[in-house]
Amino acid sequence: MQPKHSRRSFLKMAALTGGAAAAAGIGLPYALGEAGPCFEPNDSYWALEKPPASPPLQEDLSVDVAVIGGGYTGLSSAWHLAKASPGLRVILLEARQVGHGASGRHGGMVLPQTGVESFEIASDLPTHKLVYDLTVAGMASLQQMVQATGVACDLELEGYVHTFLGEEDLPYYEEYVEEAMRAGIPLELLDGDETARELGTEVFAGGVYDPHGGSVHAMKLVRALTTAALDAGVRIFGDSPVVGIEEGETMVLRVGGGNRTVRAKAIVLATNGYTSKLGYFKSQVMPLHVQTAVTPPLTESQLAGIAWDSRLPFFDSRNALFHLVLTPDDRIVIGGGSAEYFFGNDVCYRGNLAAIADMMQGELWRMYPALRGVRFEYVWNGVLGMSFDGAPGVGVTGKHRNIFYGLAYNGQGVNLSFLFGEVIAALHQGKAHPWLETPYAGDSLPSIPPEPFRWIGTQIALRYYDWEDAH
Repeated sequence: MQPKHSRRSFLKMAALTGGAAAAAGIGLPYALGEAGPCFEPNDSYWALEKPPASPPLQEDLSVDVAVIGGGYTGLSSAWHLAKASPGLRVILLEARQVGHGASGRHGGMVLPQTGVESFEIASDLPTHKLVYDLTVAGMASLQQMVQATGVACDLELEGYVHTFLGEEDLPYYEEYVEEAMRAGIPLELLDGDETARELGTEVFAGGVYDPHGGSVHAMKLVRALTTAALDAGVRIFGDSPVVGIEEGETMVLRVGGGNRTVRAKAIVLATNGYTSKLGYFKSQVMPLHVQTAVTPPLTESQLAGIAWDSRLPFFDSRNALFHLVLTPDDRIVIGGGSAEYFFGNDVCYRGNLAAIADMMQGELWRMYPALRGVRFEYVWNGVLGMSFDGAPGVGVTGKHRNIFYGLAYNGQGVNLSFLFGEVIAALHQGKAHPWLETPYAGDSLPSIPPEPFRWIGTQIALRYYDWEDAH
């Protein structure tokens, strides 16, 4: 049972094709080496709901745990740590403001599983079921946290649909759904007519409905997590980039701006696609740029015209997959169809956003012809953290075992990042956690080939997948 490639698992092929640069005629960009840090403005639609700014660090501190990164991983880790150990001195350091990175820029979907296990039994059936169950439980915990804060996040967990385009894909999904259901995963295979009735578009040959999953407002969820962390006693500092780390039994962080120093018994790396800029996981995690757009609120006649009556979010089976969400205020959020890597783990966007917006616009009109002429109101870029094998990583590292991390979500991080905060808190306490029994914990992240082979192989792989999607 072999699925198509996906954006989440393309790196293996990138490595295999990296030596073919001469045949491909691809010229190397810039000088060799790691690109510097870059924090581009968050121009997403979600950013309209960003929380109040956190103050910068203006004093030297000694703490128990310093969390680096103010996205879902960092906020969840800080909250779980403080909640699990009352009195623990926990701070969070964010280079800009909470939600500035991928957590405030994604497509709004909340999904079970890891990317590598999504509609594919990448391990074995019992492990596949365990990962599914743990991520479903993570969604329930996420919902409980949101409800406890009283922050409305537009969190809807009524399920989602994974669609496929060709009849030739049907045997694969028939076999997968049969195996998954035998293990107790409650999926439903939809034919083309059923998929069209659910989603209002006739471009798909079928789909799989999963009742566990849904959508959320990206930045409102940041608000909820920020509220939870602050209420638990976490101190959050914005505009406080970590510019240097000295390892030891006590970690010493140099924080830019005010040139302050933080001494911490432990740190949490919660920076995902930006992690290499801190000097960690440079060979295991690479930043991939993806784009998202949102329409204005649709009118009643436009909603009637698309007949997306179920309002279920969905994503398709293409290599450069598309994902769509219909928001409570009747906007369509669409992302995907493209992925870009820039030399040297560059987190600055150097592509053509307007051209990609036109491509996504055309795809939206193809799916929903009744929306032809409706233009996007916002278009933005975001950075994913990708691993070689498409699997995420969570664990603890360093000579003194005091550097905790959760990263490499491979495009499926909204739910996982919250769950990994719980796992990190358990690791810090020396307690067991069922996630640690999966293949996606500990020193499990394989190395990615270095530059220039990384860039060369990635370009070839992405071009191949674009070709495969078109045929």
